[in-house]
Amino acid sequence: MGAVIQKFMNKFEEFKSLPSGESFKIEVTDQEATAAAKEYLAENKAQIKDLLKEKTGFGLDVDKPAIAFGKDQIALSAKGSMGFVKANASLVADVHWDGKLSVVVQSVDVPIISVSPEKLNSVAGAPLQQAMEKVEEYAEIRSFELTDGLAVLEAVKK
Repeated sequence: MGAVIQKFMNKFEEFKSLPSGESFKIEVTDQEATAAAKEYLAENKAQIKDLLKEKTGFGLDVDKPAIAFGKDQIALSAKGSMGFVKANASLVADVHWDGKLSVVVQSVDVPIISVSPEKLNSVAGAPLQQAMEKVEEYAEIRSFELTDGLAVLEAVKK
């Protein structure tokens, strides 16, 4: 596990040890999220390639991920390659929290191939959904908000 991902795990362990009823806030910048994505990609390159092949029909290599938070949106970009063909790929998803997480892919741009946003909805929201479910094991989430450059989660320890 890389240093950035370990830092997130340490934050998670800190809030798990809080007394019941204590409120807390976790803030993550898009730079921190990008660093974690780079580590995750490096550690799971083969699985990600297999997942993309399953969802798109193409075995793409992905490199240099970047994450940018905007008002209720996440923009993801990466370098994609298939053999000697290389291109920049991007995805924009709307993210809302109203007691339950909603992630809806609005646009996908992969110049090498045609991919519909619908095909990637389950993939795009999966890491965020998994993180929220993990938090909900130990806490009641009060709010989750994306603003320019920052994701903020507020919760109360169960």
